[in-house]
Amino acid sequence: MNLIMDSSWSLRLKPTGPIPLPFEEPEDFIHEIYGKILCGKNHRGKDQIAGLFRIYYADFELGQNHNVRAREILDTYQHTFDYADAVLDSDETSFSRRLHNLLGNEIGNFNFLILDRVELLPKYRGNGIGLLVLRSLIERFGAGVGVVGMKPFPLQLERKDATDSRWRRRLRLEQFPSDSEISTRKLRNYYHRLGFVRMRSTPFMFRSLSWTLPTIEQLCAEVRR
Repeated sequence: MNLIMDSSWSLRLKPTGPIPLPFEEPEDFIHEIYGKILCGKNHRGKDQIAGLFRIYYADFELGQNHNVRAREILDTYQHTFDYADAVLDSDETSFSRRLHNLLGNEIGNFNFLILDRVELLPKYRGNGIGLLVLRSLIERFGAGVGVVGMKPFPLQLERKDATDSRWRRRLRLEQFPSDSEISTRKLRNYYHRLGFVRMRSTPFMFRSLSWTLPTIEQLCAEVRR
């Protein structure tokens, strides 16, 4: 069975907090979007959870209209602020020259989408589902975005958090190699299938929204190789 072509896949967003009016603070211009990855129903007719995801949409252009600097917007979260030096120019009014060079100057709007994490349960791994989810997130939330970024980091190397121990046990991260260099290289190769390219001397990968996404059929072919 080709799981990536199964039409039962869907994303369910978790409710977000209130959006203040008018926009004033830097955190008003970055949107955390997260939820569940679902694969049909189980034998009891309930949603079958295959994993979790989290992304961030940084609306730099709207921030500029309200005199809020892009670096301040990214500073809402530490893990989004980590991108600031790589993606912003010195006056924070456009993407960095380094990023333009990396992406061949094929950048449109000055908004930034961060694919923060995708976590899949063991039974759904190895079939290209992660690529399908990432592709769908880019398509669904990429409107008005110029660049998509991500940080390939092996989840098994993260510091354990007691608050998520039950979910972490279900992920069985101990099944993955503990070698950081090997695991990170494997992730980079995986995300390269969606067109992401590595920015040297940083932990990040990026792609332009002006680049065509691979089709689902192309992703299937990549998985079969």
